[in-house]
Amino acid sequence: MPNAECRMPNRMNNSKTRKWRFYFLFAIPATALLVLGGRVVHLQVCRGGQLSELAQRQQRRVIILPARHGNIFARTRTGYTLLAGSRRASSVYADPVLLSEGFCEGQERFVVTAGKVAAVLGCTDGELYDKLIRRCDKRFAYLVRDVTDSQAEAVRNLKIPAIGVMGEWRRNYPSGSLAGQVLGFRLIDGQAGGGIELQADKWLSSRDGRKVLRCDAARRGRYADVVEYDPPEDGKNVVLTLDVSIQGFLEDALSETVARFGAEAAMGVVMDPNTGAILAMASVPSCNPNQYNVTPSDHRRGRAITDPYEPGSVFKPFIVAGAVQMGKVTLDTTFYCHNGLYRAHRGGTIRDFPGCRFGRIPMSEIVIKSSNIGMSKLGEHLGNESLCRIASAFGFGVRSGIDLPGECPGRVVHPRRWTGYATRRMPFGQGPIMVTTVQLANAFSAIANGGELLRPRLIERVTDVNGKVLFENPRRRIRQVLSAEVSRRFIDEVLVNVVERGTGKRCRMDRWSVFGKTGTAQIGGPDGYEENAYTATFMAGAPASKPAVVCVISIYKPEYSRGYTGGKVAAPCVRQVLQKTLPYLDIPPDKDLVVSN
Repeated sequence: MPNAECRMPNRMNNSKTRKWRFYFLFAIPATALLVLGGRVVHLQVCRGGQLSELAQRQQRRVIILPARHGNIFARTRTGYTLLAGSRRASSVYADPVLLSEGFCEGQERFVVTAGKVAAVLGCTDGELYDKLIRRCDKRFAYLVRDVTDSQAEAVRNLKIPAIGVMGEWRRNYPSGSLAGQVLGFRLIDGQAGGGIELQADKWLSSRDGRKVLRCDAARRGRYADVVEYDPPEDGKNVVLTLDVSIQGFLEDALSETVARFGAEAAMGVVMDPNTGAILAMASVPSCNPNQYNVTPSDHRRGRAITDPYEPGSVFKPFIVAGAVQMGKVTLDTTFYCHNGLYRAHRGGTIRDFPGCRFGRIPMSEIVIKSSNIGMSKLGEHLGNESLCRIASAFGFGVRSGIDLPGECPGRVVHPRRWTGYATRRMPFGQGPIMVTTVQLANAFSAIANGGELLRPRLIERVTDVNGKVLFENPRRRIRQVLSAEVSRRFIDEVLVNVVERGTGKRCRMDRWSVFGKTGTAQIGGPDGYEENAYTATFMAGAPASKPAVVCVISIYKPEYSRGYTGGKVAAPCVRQVLQKTLPYLDIPPDKDLVVSN
């Protein structure tokens, strides 16, 4: 019995042990099922949308389809030539999402991938890592743009699924610096930076397309499995009124003149006075839009439209022709020129060019011999309101409307703010008047074409990729400034004689009759006019019998000791341009016709 009593507790303990083992063995799978169920609920309910989106993104490969910006063309004698186009280039890109699964592991992949790509491209891995990490949740990121063919091949040989090479278009200017300031430039991302590129961006700009492929986890996709397709849209083509040969004539003449006279800068415009078409426009220093990022900003500036200056004596023809048109004077009206020195009442002292001593001479001779005193007497006769009306009628003080951004309106100070000094000096281009080169060319064209002030234009038309004309820029008349009779007589009796026997003799030509006017204007500074600092200008048209071309050139701050007047510095420069342009355009010589008459 005692032995039986001792065995009873052992049996009870064994039964309890087996029961607890059963519970424990049951609890383990039950707990695992509960954890798995919770995980399923968490993934489906809490992160279902996020994971579904991630899965869809991993099964899609996006291919960017680069579009080309429109081309810019200019005239030649027989057709058109390309001034701005696009070339094919390779760029390295990444799909950061493929590197960002799992935070720590993803970071490591970013570091390793950046190091491998940087090694073959010759750049720093830190730079590439920053680009990857900044767009870690995106499907596309540029790493390096415009790589060489050998670099592109080296990247492909890495065989990294998240890294690829794509072709895209880069802006290219095949003529280099020719018309560089007129054209402007484009940044590497295609954004326009001034000139026609900016003005015509609504036509030139393009829109990239894209193709989305269904692929597997290794990013292998068949081009037949297209999920989405948005075709690229190329830009439209812009045709300019510029003629590349005349543009070259102008740029060469400006560069040679700046070098010969040690000038700081030069501006020039060649224009068809009958249509308002700009045949050439340039300034020196020049710029190459292919190298915009290393070109000083003042070299990229189109000075012919942005830089105003006091015109000097080239302004005299506009005041005299306007006064004749208003009936205030005739070309035979005489003024006393005080033998070269005039002390005006409350108007300061006015001098003619050293050595010029004129008595009483007619209005025509005042312009031909460029008498400042004669013009100041005309200013007294006309009064401030009439002087301002004439300047405004020729388009000074407002933007000409040329199709380029950044045009300066110049300046015509309101007559209420004029002093006696302004009244006497405005008629010979000083004081309350500042102009741009394109304003001078446009106003002079109004005299040349029979009195019509036109809107200058650079864009001739816009076409699509198939050549269909989408926009045409017609001849636009602003107003009639002079009668045909007044302009014709003014050319024949005054402006031709400026070149034949006046201050513009250095622009005289053997086969064509030239009409024009010189100007030598002092340059103002914060403390008044600078010593020995001038803008030398000459404006001319040819042939006088039937004007077909107008050319205006201004040379800024030529070295005083080498020459500083419009007649010595600018007139030969204009002659050089006309000497090449007239035969190039097949303009018949008219000197024999003038002599026979």
